[in-house]
Amino acid sequence: MSDDPEGRTDDAGPDDVHPPFDEGEWQRIEDEELHAERRRSTIEAGRRKGGVAGAAMAGAMLALQEIYEGPQKDEIAVVSESPDEPGDIDKDGILVTVGDVDVKAELPARDDAE
Repeated sequence: MSDDPEGRTDDAGPDDVHPPFDEGEWQRIEDEELHAERRRSTIEAGRRKGGVAGAAMAGAMLALQEIYEGPQKDEIAVVSESPDEPGDIDKDGILVTVGDVDVKAELPARDDAE
């Protein structure tokens, strides 16, 4: 440690440490660790129940699951904001403008005679 005129030391505190990657990368690493732990525990359960053949079968089933389902995809929540209140499409219908063409769709009139 060296003495600093402002009272600081060379030792960095926990607030001064910054990881070399962003929060999304950190979450991905934690997800991969959780996935690996689940795979390991599944194979160990197969080994306890069926010996080496059970462990091999559990590993084969996990491999088939990855082949069948493919890589996991990130689910993205899309949020859209509008400066005005949404209209009631059941009452007002829908009006859409595509290029120079206006398209309006309304619900058919109800038959109250029934």
